Amino acid sequence: MVRRFRGMCFLVVLVIASVILSSLVTSLSYAEKAKVTILWRDDPDEVPVLDEIIKDFNSTHPNITVEAIVVPYDEYDPKLFSMWAAGTPPDIFWCAAESGYVDHAIRDMNFTLDTLVNRDKNVINIKDFYPAAIEGATFRGDLKGLPFAQAYTAIFYNATLFDDAGIKYPTTNWTDKNWTWDKLVGIAKKLTKDINGDGKIDQYGLLDTRDLFEMAWAWGGDMFDPNVYKGYPPEKLTLDKPKNYNALLTALQKRVDLVYKDKVSPTPATQQVIEQMGPPLKTGRLGMVISGDWSIWGAMPKNYKWGIGAVPYSVPNVKKVCLYTDPLEIARTSKHPNEAWEFIKYLASPSAQKKLMEKTSRISSRQSLRKNYIEKISPLMVNTKQGLDQVLSGAFKYCQEDAEHTVFGFYKLQSVWTSETDPLWLEKKGVKEVLDTMIVKVNQAIEENLKGIVVR
Repeated sequence: MVRRFRGMCFLVVLVIASVILSSLVTSLSYAEKAKVTILWRDDPDEVPVLDEIIKDFNSTHPNITVEAIVVPYDEYDPKLFSMWAAGTPPDIFWCAAESGYVDHAIRDMNFTLDTLVNRDKNVINIKDFYPAAIEGATFRGDLKGLPFAQAYTAIFYNATLFDDAGIKYPTTNWTDKNWTWDKLVGIAKKLTKDINGDGKIDQYGLLDTRDLFEMAWAWGGDMFDPNVYKGYPPEKLTLDKPKNYNALLTALQKRVDLVYKDKVSPTPATQQVIEQMGPPLKTGRLGMVISGDWSIWGAMPKNYKWGIGAVPYSVPNVKKVCLYTDPLEIARTSKHPNEAWEFIKYLASPSAQKKLMEKTSRISSRQSLRKNYIEKISPLMVNTKQGLDQVLSGAFKYCQEDAEHTVFGFYKLQSVWTSETDPLWLEKKGVKEVLDTMIVKVNQAIEENLKGIVVR
């Protein structure tokens, strides 16, 4: 009886072991087949690098297969939201188009990453990332994405045009009190020329590409309440406050003056014609542009002299420019969040970041790789390494995250204020009339944005 009982026990153990082994095999098999999808925009410079990074990752992670879903910019958001609605969202996505991480967070689409970051703090080292980049991926105190790249605001210029006109290059010192808006316009006038003598301007001195909210910042105001930038949907514009209203009114008037009074900037229609010839700075049709650094991404300008400078003071003691953070997010309903996190860590690693910078000239979100960026970019420009470093220091010190990432429903609002300010470029209406009408229309759009949305 004892032997029989022992035999039965052994049999039971075998059965249990078999079940456990079968379960383990199934688990391993599932792990081997774990597929992580990442939704990416069809950028000709970025996609080849992404493919290379994915290939390297897959070869070193046999239990994970990362697959990129690449779509055109205009199709990114429709694809993201349609996949989400269908219950098959990509495991990883980012602010690649018109919706930002705040939009995603309010719609409860993305994971909070703080626990994962703390778990892998020795690998991630969150302190290595620019503080502004981390802030630009934080929603109401929670980290919703891990930054992998940045774009910063500065003045980019055609150095040859400066040399021909005998003009000193723009300063790289952001705290230079003599570097003012009026001085910038004065330089732009010297760079504006009728090259062929037909009585029409062929070479413009300045193009300011900053959006309306950035213009308000530059002149000491703001279109939104500070809480809006922390992840709370706007209830209305803050332009009912005199300080904010006057700042934007002045900024708009200055922008219009560039075109019609100072005649140093092209009209939007003329700008389109110039851009058809190629990059305006490179073609010699433009002396300076206030823009994000995407003007130097991809194929670097090697056949003409160019440089970079600090954005001037529009009003005394006020300096704020836009930072554009690209945080990688994990879908809240992802079936493979841990595997997705493994790839995000890999893409944000120093080795992958170096490869991204080398191939696209995008600056890494990691402060430790700043020297690598400077070493690559500085030989291609007229600035010294010290000058470029000084520009970067100011760009990150005086920055705030782009409103398109931090303001809920931003692009719907932007489309309204863009269309409402169009009459300015046709000289059909005055600035105050346009601004007053725009405020009403945008506030209406804000109300529409909130319909059907449960604000958390």
